[in-house]
Amino acid sequence: MFEIDKNQNRVGNLISQKIQPANDKNIWKNLFLNGIHHLINEHDDGYVNTKHVMPFSPEVFLVTEEFQEGDIFQRALILDTFIDANTTLDNELENIIASEAKYLIESRRKQGVGGWAYFPKLRELPPDADDLAQIMQVLCRSGYKKETISLFEEPLKVLFRDQANADNGWESWIIPKENQSLEEQLQTVWVNKAWGTGSDIDVVANVLYALSIYDKDRFSKEIEQGLSFLYNNHEQYSWKSTWYYGKNYGTYMSIRAICANNGDRKIIKKAVDFLINSRKSDGGWALENETSTSLQTALALLGIHAGNKYLGINIDPSWIEKSRVFLQEKYKDASGWESSPFIRMPMGRPSGYVHTILTYESATITNNFVTKACQKFI
Repeated sequence: MFEIDKNQNRVGNLISQKIQPANDKNIWKNLFLNGIHHLINEHDDGYVNTKHVMPFSPEVFLVTEEFQEGDIFQRALILDTFIDANTTLDNELENIIASEAKYLIESRRKQGVGGWAYFPKLRELPPDADDLAQIMQVLCRSGYKKETISLFEEPLKVLFRDQANADNGWESWIIPKENQSLEEQLQTVWVNKAWGTGSDIDVVANVLYALSIYDKDRFSKEIEQGLSFLYNNHEQYSWKSTWYYGKNYGTYMSIRAICANNGDRKIIKKAVDFLINSRKSDGGWALENETSTSLQTALALLGIHAGNKYLGINIDPSWIEKSRVFLQEKYKDASGWESSPFIRMPMGRPSGYVHTILTYESATITNNFVTKACQKFI
């Protein structure tokens, strides 16, 4: 199933050769090509700048190594961008896509319901719906749905059967309610002690988008339920995430999910208006009360593009130009775009008092979303 070229640097060199002298027509494409080049370099280096490493004391957790590593979700995000880019690059990324698909398949949990966990070796952490949704998307989009369908069915069954909430959302954790193994009992304890419960907008939206790719007809009931959850949980047509910084990620994910499932056009129009109206004077977007960043700008642009495409609205080139200039000025040859806070892990949710916010950020993740956004405007 997987035939992988070990010499990936050749691909990066070919892509760098495509970069053309800058002019108004080529700048979006050049930014996209520069971003892809950085992502390929990160792939070749083993994603050393992408891994999320956190301490989990052996005195508290059943771990043999204090520092746990996670990169499954991040690499699934990057694979999604590689799949998009492959169509623009004459299928030159096929080998990278195959190698990443293989990595994700091999990284799944082998016990219980299966699925994927953010920190694969941390037994206290259950498989989660966000990882499942992201990996479903990329394995289906990269041509491996037939080979991997069996990996999705049991986690989806447990999620919709045992983790449905009265608000029409679902819990983020995939744990069966009945006949739990000892490990699943341990995970349930930690969900109620540390990880937290409730329907998370960002996760529900990602699941809805995954279902639209996986089997929209078979899961039409769940899709309708999830859409109603999103419709009932916006804040003036923006959606705030539980697990990610700011409103732009949750708003982009919700717009994408609603559009992919033929949802309410009026809500999409107002959500796009929210993003447009929240742009800063420098052409970028920012977290609340902070300066503009490349990551927040890319997320907003992705939401605007998805919404306008669904509505059949062409974006004003003179308006978007200011955002293009902002991203161009933020780009650095050595590293691409800057690192910015992305994932936020609120600790203390079950008690009702969030005492600590654990943060993950990576320049690679910023490069990923900016690259994905730039391709939309080529």
